[in-house]
Amino acid sequence: MSEIRHRDKPFFQITRRAATLLPALFLGFLWAVLINHLRVEWRLNPQYGYGWAVPFLCAFLIWKKFNPAARLDCSHEGKGPPASRLYSLLIVILALLYAPTRLIEAANPEWRLVSWALAIEVVGLTLLLLYFVLGARGLKRFAFPIGYFLVAVPWPTIVEGPLIQGLTRADAGATVELLGWLGIPALPHGNVIEVATGEVGIDEACSGIRSFQATLMLSLFFGELYQLDFARRLGLILGGFAMSFIFNLARMSVLVWVAAHHGVTAIAQWHDPTGVTILLACFFALWGLGIFFARKKVPIQQEIETSPADFIPPQRKLIGFLLPLVVWVLVVEISVAGWYRWHELRLPPATQWTMAWPTNNPTFKTAVLPDRTRLILRYDEGRSVAWAADGVDWQAVFLRWNPGRTALHLAQNHTPEVCLTAAGHNLTTMSERVWFEVNGLHLPFIVYAVANTPTPVFVFYCLWDDRTRAQGRGTLSLNYGNRLAPVFAGLRNPGQRSLEIALTGNLTESQAEAVLQNQLEQIIQGEPVTLPAGGL
Repeated sequence: MSEIRHRDKPFFQITRRAATLLPALFLGFLWAVLINHLRVEWRLNPQYGYGWAVPFLCAFLIWKKFNPAARLDCSHEGKGPPASRLYSLLIVILALLYAPTRLIEAANPEWRLVSWALAIEVVGLTLLLLYFVLGARGLKRFAFPIGYFLVAVPWPTIVEGPLIQGLTRADAGATVELLGWLGIPALPHGNVIEVATGEVGIDEACSGIRSFQATLMLSLFFGELYQLDFARRLGLILGGFAMSFIFNLARMSVLVWVAAHHGVTAIAQWHDPTGVTILLACFFALWGLGIFFARKKVPIQQEIETSPADFIPPQRKLIGFLLPLVVWVLVVEISVAGWYRWHELRLPPATQWTMAWPTNNPTFKTAVLPDRTRLILRYDEGRSVAWAADGVDWQAVFLRWNPGRTALHLAQNHTPEVCLTAAGHNLTTMSERVWFEVNGLHLPFIVYAVANTPTPVFVFYCLWDDRTRAQGRGTLSLNYGNRLAPVFAGLRNPGQRSLEIALTGNLTESQAEAVLQNQLEQIIQGEPVTLPAGGL
């Protein structure tokens, strides 16, 4: 009997270590995939820069839960067979959904729906595995710290866009009203405030959306940190929203006051310092409100059963449960990489085109793109020019991004809807897509008309994928068909180039298209150029 025990002991130790390491490695890999996907948005979009702090805040809240005085139900007491079967089914569903999510994500890294799908799958699998390891009480204990990570996922555009516009206009209106009380005349024009010395634009940072989202993150964190009840947590969230609006209103008022007294150019010196100041002020005010609510709360009785450090999961059962998941995820990752690599090796040479500007025109001039524009868009080549010909004033902006994971994301940040609307213009979409045949190229353009201008102004916008056979995806409303087309074609990380041309003159839409066709044949040069496969 002693020999049998001696032979089983090494196997038991190996099994126990595997039961401890396997879940940690499996979940660690899933979370690494999710964070690697979201880091692009966190790095490129200042609005979501706070996302870098969220994983650390989640880890801190999880660590706080591992309190020796607070014990968990590790025996799975009260967990009936129906619950186990339901949760097992959910694990299977989430694991199966992981495959199409990863496949679509490779071709659409900027798609918010994919970000949410991947986040829900990773968070869901984590919570369900915790349920099978720690039981119902363990799941309840760690549900918030893990689910809290969802505050770092970019909001859906359908929610974010109207919210930004609403906050921007509310901020502009309130700022103008406040400046009026201070004796400074100002007029709001959409996202622009006009003062005697010029116009002050309100970008996304100044709109308050960044502080709005950051205070939501902090409100949820402080609510969990101080273990507030639902009513006090809701009060903390609402208080944070009010603080973000008030502090941002103070910031905008200071910036417009500086512009009114020292000129619009002086704003550059005050923009970032005031932003940091209101962020810190809002943080400490919200923290103080959380402490105030914590002092008023009713003490919550701690659970005392067994320490999580004393829990030993059923090793063989856990390994048998996890191994199929681990194998499935590995198969998914290898298959997705193989799918795109196989197609990339068979791609034809990419068709690129360049601009031949009419520099011999005496009215031709080049405008310097602002440093802030370069910081936001991070293009590899960019030029803004203007000229006049045959009674028409032309303005054009050409930008190019080298192939890479961030190219499409950055290119879609520069559209007339974003840039011209932020400058206070009202746009009307005249046509979803107009094709122009230019020197062997098939270029798709969206046509806009600028409202309330003395002379008709038409804006033509084209976004081009360097490695896409069928153009038009970037210049169309991105429906499911347009999103899935590059997935089926195995296309990812293409280089991007955008051309935005504004025509000002007494022209109708059809006349503007005819004039543009003639001009494009003179300023666009195209030739096939071979790029490295995949553009990675």
